[in-house]
Amino acid sequence: MKIMFWNTNRNNNINEYIAKLIREYNIDILVLAEYTSDSDELITLLFNQSLNFDKCTTIGCERITLFSTYDDITPSTQDTYYSIQIIQNKYILCCVHLMSDLYSNSNERLAVSQQIMRDIEETEKNIGSQKTIIIGDFNEMPYDLGCLNANGFHGLPVYEPSNKTERIVNGISYRKFYNPMWNFMGDFSYPPGTYYLNNARLYSPMWYLLDQVILSTDVMSEFKKDSLQIITKCSYFTLTDKNGHPNKKISDHFPIMCEVEDYYNGGI
Repeated sequence: MKIMFWNTNRNNNINEYIAKLIREYNIDILVLAEYTSDSDELITLLFNQSLNFDKCTTIGCERITLFSTYDDITPSTQDTYYSIQIIQNKYILCCVHLMSDLYSNSNERLAVSQQIMRDIEETEKNIGSQKTIIIGDFNEMPYDLGCLNANGFHGLPVYEPSNKTERIVNGISYRKFYNPMWNFMGDFSYPPGTYYLNNARLYSPMWYLLDQVILSTDVMSEFKKDSLQIITKCSYFTLTDKNGHPNKKISDHFPIMCEVEDYYNGGI
């Protein structure tokens, strides 16, 4: 089960890029934010490449558009900033596009992340599974409040399977989640983020890792670590400008992809 997320930055001419990326990277589930292009056109482009995608139900969440090759994907909670989907009655896929600093702050995003985690927990109880994948544009760094706080997404930078799956803070037990996107930070590998902004502020890392995937410990045995990547090119084009930053004529974000081995469907 290969999942790609991309904030397409309201580019109405993005479909050709999307279709070629899906074919090259063998994507099964496509999650988009700020998608304003023609979804019927995209489905037709994919069909012409022998790729059968359907648009999924995200009514109530206009910030997310979702396409999938799966027949057995059903909507759970849909809210302004997130769409929760159930795949094969085993996996919970939570697609997020949280508010940016232009319209909110880290405390407000933390409050939304807490609501998301409550809805995820309710969905997990309903289907009897804790195999949860949270993916999207979090509009903050992995070390910020919503992503890292135990009472937020609790996306830790290290997964230790031998350790306890929960930790206690002030007498309250919190489930651990794993955020593998921490591994992309810094200049040991390229790119060091999914979004670039060099602004005239004292605090400015310039490269931002806003687009992330956070996983529950229950899904880690099926997560293929080597599949995780920030996509910057394919055989047909590059998504970078001459400086190696996201080409804003296409999108100001790079897409990300990950893969979970679909044992329940014989693998994909």
